[in-house]
Amino acid sequence: MSRVNVHSISKEERFQLVGEFFDIIAGLKGKQDIIDFFIGLLTSSEALMLARRIQIAKLIIEGGNYEEIRKELNVGLQTIQSVHDWLHKRDGAYRKIMEKYLEKNKTKNEAEKREAKEYYTYDGLLDRYPQHRFLKELLGL
Repeated sequence: MSRVNVHSISKEERFQLVGEFFDIIAGLKGKQDIIDFFIGLLTSSEALMLARRIQIAKLIIEGGNYEEIRKELNVGLQTIQSVHDWLHKRDGAYRKIMEKYLEKNKTKNEAEKREAKEYYTYDGLLDRYPQHRFLKELLGL
């Protein structure tokens, strides 16, 4: 896809085009619609570039320094700086969104770890094989 010179399009037209884009996104229903839309819209390189920026934002929020992030993700300092700036725009609104996502993901991962741990306990086995629980209760064990 060729680059578009932002200044070659009138401010009104830019506003309309971007507004339509966001209207479409806002109208998507469910994760599968969102995936289908962006997979069709973005090249694999563009999708990876956006995903990499999310990774950078995550590492910044988790306290990583620029040099660690640069080495881990093999990205330039300019990219890290632009993500840092992005996180602090609009009174930190983007940072709040990322922190909310990270907290939700952390809670989800902790729940999955608990479930996995409980899966192999005695009670976990009895839950998966209820006939054993029935026999245990029947025999008073």
